[in-house]
Amino acid sequence: MRVRLVCLFLCLLIILAGCGRRVSVEVLTPVAPTPTIAPFFQERPTATLFVPPPTHTPLPTRPPATPTPVASTHNDVSNFQIVPVYRDSLSPGWSMDNSALLSSLALTQTQVVALGRAAIAVTPSESTGILFFTLTRTSGIELRRDRVAALRFRLSGGATPIANDAMTVSVVGSNRVPYWVPNDDSVSIEGRVTNSAEPLFPETRLYFLGLNRAIAPGEWAEIYVWLDDLIYEPQYTYVTGFYLKTSSDLVPQYYVDQIEFLVRAP
Repeated sequence: MRVRLVCLFLCLLIILAGCGRRVSVEVLTPVAPTPTIAPFFQERPTATLFVPPPTHTPLPTRPPATPTPVASTHNDVSNFQIVPVYRDSLSPGWSMDNSALLSSLALTQTQVVALGRAAIAVTPSESTGILFFTLTRTSGIELRRDRVAALRFRLSGGATPIANDAMTVSVVGSNRVPYWVPNDDSVSIEGRVTNSAEPLFPETRLYFLGLNRAIAPGEWAEIYVWLDDLIYEPQYTYVTGFYLKTSSDLVPQYYVDQIEFLVRAP
């Protein structure tokens, strides 16, 4: 019995020794480069919007258009007699005392002149200023409406432009006397309420007088007011005056020269 136990013990030792000689196999993980993930998360450059400048096709050049009174094309000026109102000075028989709301008025300034030696310089007030020329009672001048063809004058803004909608011109008259008097009620328009706030005589903007663009700085424009072309003009016998109307926000200062009426021969 004892011999059997010894044999079993020896067999167990042999088995354990055999197991100790096994070669352990180590599984090696292949070495690969560590993946680089930074490039996929780095901030990309911001796209900059760029609008290329348009390619301009050069336009043909030409000199600037000269303001041309449209209505004057059908009238031969050489056929008219000239009644001067202002040439270097105010003509006898005319007054400017009825002008209103002007900050300054110089009758013989010499810095900005169209022709001759002097011109009128006007600075309107913030309200609508009126440069008013009227025939005096003692003038001895009679301008019959049926003989007066046009009022002509030269206009400039000096160093500033004058837009062709920035000023109005009006010619006034009477059915009673050949000179201007305040509150003359001899002229009326059928259907017009007496003492209406609306002007009785049409106030015409420069663009309706044929001025097709602004008067440029340093430029003079010759303006014609053809009476027969005026719209809504009442019937009257005598021309007794005329006025230019604007405000300082539209025209800070302006100059007037060579003012005259064109009159048909009797």
